[in-house]
Amino acid sequence: MTDLIRWGERLFLIPLSLAVILRLAPELGEHPHFVLFLVSELVGVALLLLQRRGETTTAFYPILIAFVGTGVALLVVPTGQRLISDQASLALILAGSAIALAAKLFLGRSFGVVPANRGVKAAGVYRFVRHPMYAGYMINQLGFLLVFFSLHNVVIYAVAWTTLWLRAVEEEKILCRDPAYQRYATQVRFRLIPGVA
Repeated sequence: MTDLIRWGERLFLIPLSLAVILRLAPELGEHPHFVLFLVSELVGVALLLLQRRGETTTAFYPILIAFVGTGVALLVVPTGQRLISDQASLALILAGSAIALAAKLFLGRSFGVVPANRGVKAAGVYRFVRHPMYAGYMINQLGFLLVFFSLHNVVIYAVAWTTLWLRAVEEEKILCRDPAYQRYATQVRFRLIPGVA
């Protein structure tokens, strides 16, 4: 079952990532900083292909949340009203991408879509919040949303951000079985936003 889930992650994420790259590529001339948005997606795909095995959930709900949370954010479209300047968008996308990329690189082969324990990470960006990759995604996506503000993109990101929170909760159900994670969670109290949640 675990091998089926691992292949499912790959067969799901790779086509979605390629689709978002093709959808955003025409916008790179006007918004070159969106390349950071795309690099973060490509690093995730590469790490997914190199993923190490671990204790992976096989329950339907956490798998569904993981796939919805990953996939829905890639359904945004580069159309809508501009609410901020390219410089402000660049700052958000750069900050979010840096955080998400640092989290992915720190996870390395432990990166995955479906909740699993492939090793507890407690250093680097993981010293500030327990799910820095999700925090980075939200900042990055906010930078995109405020350049292409539309009802479609608002709905997509509302679903995506809700599922990121739900994913964090589900991941911690598996991770909290590990005494190392239990110790880590007492030291790093916040899931996504330092001092808030």
